[in-house]
Amino acid sequence: MSSSLTLAILAAGRSARFGRPKTLEPVGPSGEVLFEYAICDAVRAGCGKVVFVTSADWNDQLMSRAAEHAGGAVPVDSVIQSLADLPYGAAPPDGRAKPWGTGHAVLALRKKIEEPFLVVNADDFYGPRAIESFGRRAADGLAKGDDSHFLGAYELHRTGVSRTSGVNRGILTAGPDSTLDGIDEVYDVREADSGLIGRDGYGETREFASDTLCSMNLWAFQPSIFGLLKAAFVDFHAGLDEPQKDEFLLSETVGHLISAGSAHVRLLPMTQSTAGLTYPGDLPPVATTLQQCVDAGNYPANLGDWFAARASRRPA
Repeated sequence: MSSSLTLAILAAGRSARFGRPKTLEPVGPSGEVLFEYAICDAVRAGCGKVVFVTSADWNDQLMSRAAEHAGGAVPVDSVIQSLADLPYGAAPPDGRAKPWGTGHAVLALRKKIEEPFLVVNADDFYGPRAIESFGRRAADGLAKGDDSHFLGAYELHRTGVSRTSGVNRGILTAGPDSTLDGIDEVYDVREADSGLIGRDGYGETREFASDTLCSMNLWAFQPSIFGLLKAAFVDFHAGLDEPQKDEFLLSETVGHLISAGSAHVRLLPMTQSTAGLTYPGDLPPVATTLQQCVDAGNYPANLGDWFAARASRRPA
């Protein structure tokens, strides 16, 4: 993989359901946080830079952790997702605290990234060496010179769906030759006696087969995505229905771009199982998953030592 590929980590969420900053929650066997596994995978795949999208409240603490633990192995930087980052100098709605959404978070990266880049969530573990595998395959596709973007496609039953706590997922419609035809955001996806169920944007219950393909926000984008997102965000902001709540979601926006013929996305199938932090009760199973990955030899028992060893081999 070319070192021009960058890893972007979305870490600007408020962790409202978790109750504290889950991006800094120690879950690995030596106190690692989830995004350090993403950086490990990306470094193995050849990424030359890491950029976080953060909030003003947690930027200093998060960047201190990233620089101390991984910064010697790969350059780390950040950009703050700001409510005031609006078209034509518009002011944010009075009283709004909620970030503008994942699409806006990716748009914020335009200030730091000019090259093709991967996107992951800071609070998700994508499976053992999954980001490494995805990054290498996406880089191969990008090197062939077409203008496609890439999305990791997971089977729904592999994405941490349970009976006790619902999760949101982008349900994928696949077209010919592993292209993406559309994404439908579905909410409160969980196990039920009848199988897997969730609610669509109209509140209607939907049932899903276990092998239904979904997005976990594992992307590889061409830098051309920034111009498309900027134009789409201008339209979104001009048509706000609920200024305190409306979100510019990456999945929905890319779906609209595909429908309009403005973007082309190829699906890369992922065979690993994911884990993530949404609620405090997720901590034990995530920790168990990471320990199993270490036991299987996918990651070292201490990522801090691994990053330090990589740093010692970097050119001065």
